[in-house]
Amino acid sequence: MIKFIVSLLCLSLFILSAGCTGIRHAQQTEQSIHDSGTGFSGLAPAGANLYLAVHDALGFEDGPRLSLVRTYPDSPPAFTVLAVDDWLDSGGRSSDLESVCVLPSRPDEFIAAESGYWKGMQGRLFHFRIDFNAGKAIVLGVCRLPFLADNDPDHVGDQFEGLICLENGSDKVIVLLGERGGSLSHPSGVIRWGLFDLRSHSLTFSEQGLHGIVVHAPGTWKNPKSKRDISDMYLHHDGSLWASACEDPGDAGPFRSVIYRLGSVRKDPEQPFLPANQPEILLDVSGFKIEALSSPPVSAPLSTMCIGTDDEIYGGVWRSVH
Repeated sequence: MIKFIVSLLCLSLFILSAGCTGIRHAQQTEQSIHDSGTGFSGLAPAGANLYLAVHDALGFEDGPRLSLVRTYPDSPPAFTVLAVDDWLDSGGRSSDLESVCVLPSRPDEFIAAESGYWKGMQGRLFHFRIDFNAGKAIVLGVCRLPFLADNDPDHVGDQFEGLICLENGSDKVIVLLGERGGSLSHPSGVIRWGLFDLRSHSLTFSEQGLHGIVVHAPGTWKNPKSKRDISDMYLHHDGSLWASACEDPGDAGPFRSVIYRLGSVRKDPEQPFLPANQPEILLDVSGFKIEALSSPPVSAPLSTMCIGTDDEIYGGVWRSVH
């Protein structure tokens, strides 16, 4: 198994404090990774101080698809790639995994989704279980995502970059898909929802769920038409739904990201998402492209969540944040 090299990096973070109207500046020194071009596309809790990460390697590219991130209170995190022996699909290994969620009642089972279709191919959602002892992910089933707009070299179509799982019965899961926006096909972010059957591995959408609800990331953006309103989503235990948004002008940046409150969720398959009247910015980060959000690690008791970045030619970093 491949292990990433972990080092220290400093980052100046702008943090919105509760009850304040201004933004205060705080300097933090935290743990991060510098690897050979591998960034994070999604994170989900996999245990105490343990996360499952997904990576956006394309189908023709070698490289990690899934990895475990283990954090410690007094040493750098460890990153270990998980093997997948069989993807259970004629399309082969995953291509452009962009999001992942854990099944709360089955803490060793996860659902991960590709960003969308490429020339009518891929566009898959994978249900799998982790064998922690063997260091493997075992795919249990595969289904197709909704097909709204195709991707090809000249056209950006569906780009699902956020995924939330709400169990609705023993074998049913309400899934919320976050379309990132920032394209001609989808100028703004959209939350869509459907019902996933863990037995038949089928994903169904109502007309309302497929149409979804449009969302807009708050703040001032240099190029509002190309900003990505959703680059990942995180569901807090109180039911509040948070998202990251980012600017990506090219592989060399400069990047910018914000974390903001999207609204709240409920276990209602007809309309599980309730948008916030005024989205609230928690964090504003310059120079990094946040593409992964998850719960705070126990090893950093002052944190409110953790982030992973995909900074293109610069690789990626993992951090806990206030």
